[in-house]
Amino acid sequence: MAGIFGRIKQKLSRAGSKMDKYQEAITFAQAGESEYAVETMAEKKEAQASTKLLVMGRESDFSKEIIDYALEMAERMSYEIIALNTAPLSCETFKLFSSSRNQVCEEFKSMSEKNAGLFQEAAVEKGIPFHHIVMFSEPEEALQSITREHKDISFVVSETVEDRADSRIEEGERLRTNLFVYSMV
Repeated sequence: MAGIFGRIKQKLSRAGSKMDKYQEAITFAQAGESEYAVETMAEKKEAQASTKLLVMGRESDFSKEIIDYALEMAERMSYEIIALNTAPLSCETFKLFSSSRNQVCEEFKSMSEKNAGLFQEAAVEKGIPFHHIVMFSEPEEALQSITREHKDISFVVSETVEDRADSRIEEGERLRTNLFVYSMV
């Protein structure tokens, strides 16, 4: 629990320092020192670390819905995108079949890169920095690893896994993709 409170305290102190910078710039602008106010805000922007949006695909794929949502959110919030594909198996699973192991892992990586290519093209068109990562682990393990490596992830966007699609079609429901957005406090 101490970790959560520490992070909340850290975010609050950052918010306080941001407000102090804004107040300083406003004060100088009101006093007729608009050049100094602009310089103060420019310094703040340079010092501000870019934040990231982690988008977790469903295995080697990213749905149109998650791509559209992530691009809109990243553009609106000025985030970089980290696109993550995970295979819920390790390449060590195929130890007995060493020739198959490399082939399966390479095929998954190739499919993931191909599917992320469309996502990347759309991000580049909008001027959003984009990075793609492929990991061979469970999604939860991959999420923990990525957040340890990249401390500046603000949000995670992921999709649900529809496990009962056949029964829903029989019941007359339309298939839909639910997106989940998690804040990284």
